[in-house]
Parts: sequence; C-alpha cells; structure tokens
Amino acid sequence: MRRRLGVFDAVVVGLGSMIGAGIFGALGPAAREAGTGLLLGLVAAGVVAYCNATSSARLAARYPRSGGTCVLRP
Repeated sequence: MRRRLGVFDAVVVGLGSMIGAGIFGALGPAAREAGTGLLLGLVAAGVVAYCNATSSARLAARYPRSGGTCVLRP
C-alpha cells in the first residue's frame, strides 16, 4: 500500500483537527449546565476512551497488516 496524502486527505485531517478542538470551547457551557456532574461525565468518557484505545491496540497487535482493524482473516 502506497503512503501518500492528496488534497482531499489534507482537508479531512484539518477538518478533524478543528472539530476535535471543539472540546475546549464546549467545556465552559458544559460546566455551567452540569455543575459538579461534569467531572463524573469526563471520568466516564475517559474510561470509554481507554477501553476503545486498548481494544484497538489489541486488534492491531493481532492483525499487524496494512488495513488495521478492517483486515479480515484469510
């Protein structure tokens, strides 16, 4: 598989970065609405993100071919 980025790929990476940065703008209004429950919500989101990251890492270790988690057994 050739590694290269085209214009579309670069635009999508930039768009993903901008959308991902939205968390910094959302924390203020979320803190106003949730109050002390915001910390509990962030901890729960962290646990879910950790589970997602570890399961993706295990899949990548089990199927170390190009295609990542989309690779099916032959």
